[in-house]
Amino acid sequence: MFTHMLKRISLALPAILLFAGCSSAGEVQLDETDDGGQVSLDAGQTLVVSLPSNPTTGYSWEVESIDAAVLSLAGDPEYVSEAEGDVVGAGGTETFRFDAEAPGTVQLTLIYHRPFEEGVDPIDTFSVTVEVR
Repeated sequence: MFTHMLKRISLALPAILLFAGCSSAGEVQLDETDDGGQVSLDAGQTLVVSLPSNPTTGYSWEVESIDAAVLSLAGDPEYVSEAEGDVVGAGGTETFRFDAEAPGTVQLTLIYHRPFEEGVDPIDTFSVTVEVR
């Protein structure tokens, strides 16, 4: 019985590993060190951009330019604080997810600003050239 169970596990293991590898291979992760760079994706992959943020000060990241036919925003950005609980003044990370839709090259630009302040330049920008194959 033990040998029979071991044989089933050994037959299933390659499929489990292949599935696990596919899920991580579907994402390409970028952070502030990738600003000004380039990245290549295959259609169907997900681009994850994580940037330092501090919404308690009124600042947040916003997509300034993108061609949604090539690279589309997948849902709302997510914020995770570095501090436990809602600590005013504590920074964290804001994460955006984008789906690679179709072949093409786009300039993805995000701006860090207070959305309620009109006519004020952003205090930071993040820009990367994205090629979707």
